[in-house]
Amino acid sequence: MGRGRYTKVLMAESRFQAAEILSKDGISAEVINLRSIRPLDRDTITASVKKTNRLVTVEEGFPQHGVGAEICAIVVEECFEYLDAPVERIAGADVPMPYAANLERLAVPQVEDIVRAAKRACYRSIPIAAAA
Repeated sequence: MGRGRYTKVLMAESRFQAAEILSKDGISAEVINLRSIRPLDRDTITASVKKTNRLVTVEEGFPQHGVGAEICAIVVEECFEYLDAPVERIAGADVPMPYAANLERLAVPQVEDIVRAAKRACYRSIPIAAAA
């Protein structure tokens, strides 16, 4: 696939499902599963951004002070000039983790959230204002 048709999805249980859905829309998602966050594999992250020119981070933790924020900082410091779109950060809701399964689903990122963010990163979604 040509440049601009790649995006990246980092972390999350549903990452491969999202990549499969994106491939049906012609978006090749490079999935990186970070096995550890200390040490954080900076080389893999920056190499992937340089290849895909996009970054979508996905984590179940809180959005503030999370791994996604650290990954964004690494990209800004080391390869910002390679980005062709704003970084998309998908994280859990900033609420205490609910015990009920139906509420937990609302608190953690879902496949649909990942797909929507990846499409935004590839300029494949219709802005809300234009859809109205």
